[in-house]
Amino acid sequence: MTTNEKIAALRAAAKAAGADGVLLMTSDPHCSEYLPDYYNALPWFSGFTGENSTLVVNQHTSALWCDGRFYVQADKQLAGTEIQCMHAGSAGVPTVAEYLTANFTAGETLLLDGSCVPATLAEEYAAALAKSGASLKSQDVASSIWDATGERKPLPDTACELLTPAQTGATAADRIALVRAELEKAGATALAVTGLDCVGWLLNLRARDLPCTPLAVAYALVTREACTLFLADGRLNAKDAATLAASGVTVRGYNELVDAVHALPADEVFLVDEKATNYDLYTALTAHKTVAGADPIFALKGIKNPTELENIRECHVRDGVAVVRFQMDLEKAIANGETLYETDIETMLQKRRAEMPGYFEDSFSTIAAYGTNAAMMHYHAEGDVNSKIEPKGFLLVDNGGQYDCGTTDITRTYTVGPLTDNERRYYTYVLQSHIDMARAVFLDYCTGFALDTFARGPVWAHQINYRCGTGHGVGFISGVHEGPQSLRPNNPIIFKPGMTITDEPGIYETDEVGIRIENELECIDLGDNQYGHWLGFAPLTLVPIDTTPVLVDELSRDQITWLNNYHAHVYEMLSPRLTEDEKVWLKNKCAPIGR
Repeated sequence: MTTNEKIAALRAAAKAAGADGVLLMTSDPHCSEYLPDYYNALPWFSGFTGENSTLVVNQHTSALWCDGRFYVQADKQLAGTEIQCMHAGSAGVPTVAEYLTANFTAGETLLLDGSCVPATLAEEYAAALAKSGASLKSQDVASSIWDATGERKPLPDTACELLTPAQTGATAADRIALVRAELEKAGATALAVTGLDCVGWLLNLRARDLPCTPLAVAYALVTREACTLFLADGRLNAKDAATLAASGVTVRGYNELVDAVHALPADEVFLVDEKATNYDLYTALTAHKTVAGADPIFALKGIKNPTELENIRECHVRDGVAVVRFQMDLEKAIANGETLYETDIETMLQKRRAEMPGYFEDSFSTIAAYGTNAAMMHYHAEGDVNSKIEPKGFLLVDNGGQYDCGTTDITRTYTVGPLTDNERRYYTYVLQSHIDMARAVFLDYCTGFALDTFARGPVWAHQINYRCGTGHGVGFISGVHEGPQSLRPNNPIIFKPGMTITDEPGIYETDEVGIRIENELECIDLGDNQYGHWLGFAPLTLVPIDTTPVLVDELSRDQITWLNNYHAHVYEMLSPRLTEDEKVWLKNKCAPIGR
């Protein structure tokens, strides 16, 4: 089927259901960032493979919204189809809600799969339709079309396993008790846990249902008396099922959550986050008493306990050894005049990580961007989009690993040949920004919003900015992006000891250069004095930062001291696991700099 034929099939299915249009979006019942293929219908129907998009089809028109990361890609992939590409956020482009108001008339109905749309969006779209006298109905008509072709992937059913208390520092019973205490504080008695990372944290449950994200497609339901895991049959082995049972957890089928909610007494008080709950489940929950609020697991898992932190530090030692060996391989290949393309970088990295104990997959698809390609923050080489690495300029490499003791995320911008004056200046500014964030000392009321400015100061001083946050939380053997903390201009979360965060400022000058330097940091306690309770950061990432491009005279004495101390720490932590030749190489890379 062509894209236009698939759109026509959606129109016909809507009409057969007594409706006038269909809305699809990149989402699943768990409001996940990364979707199982089973739920990712929008790319199949539209041909657009980017993230965070919405497709609306009525009886006369069709339109797809994408964000700024994907304008060029969407224009290319939708070319030749009837679908109008909407560059979301651009001047003169209507929002999805505005489009619905303008393109549906009185008495018409729009269908969407309410199990795969967040409740807040469904209600926003219902309100937009109501302005024209139209209405919204939850009904999935896309699945039957997709299923009939035989092209739809099955629902993931990889083998599940439980992490041990030696890995996580807690049993499922321990964590269920924490959640019940938080529910009591919120005036609630029950919680439907929908986020895959939240279910994973609560029950120490992991699987391989998603690429690069070792989680299981599952739900959980916590009440004052019971905890239930909703998971497809046959996915837990007998030993792990017994371990969960010992923590008071029963297991039911994956699709039984809504029925379980309906079966609870009407006076059960659910804590509900409308933004993180699909519309169909939200409808079931609101048949009971509800209290509005975020899933408390979101905040609980953001603060790592001592056992998790100990494991995370070990994870970064292993990852540091792998990345050091990769850099040695890269330098050797360039020195020997070997032909390298961007796609070779991921293979080289995976080879070195695979040598490390406990590594099982990458934490996201490697971004290897040479030269001007690095100016595109989410650039990814594949197919015909794959530049040769020339012996000049920079190569930006953003990658990470999943280990049995943690999750990593690191970016380094490597010098691969002679640099321009601008490249050196920009690199130095980014390094200053990175260091200022890493060495920040702050009072315990500071939010991600306040801390974000620590990093931006050095680039702002030159009237340069980067159009993204400075950093994000990182999960523990989980998703590489984790909240609630982040370093962003709009983040209201107060930082606390035990939180982990990336520090990744950058400069992205279109058609010229892209530079990013990223470490993971641990928020640490620096004690009290008459002014209050002080916090700071300690580096988790253990990989040398390229100093060859640095304009040393631009750095302050404090910045030079931090960089030299960091490199001394990298050498101290990694050298015991390296060969003698590797130690010599690392000693050179970690050599102190000075004016």
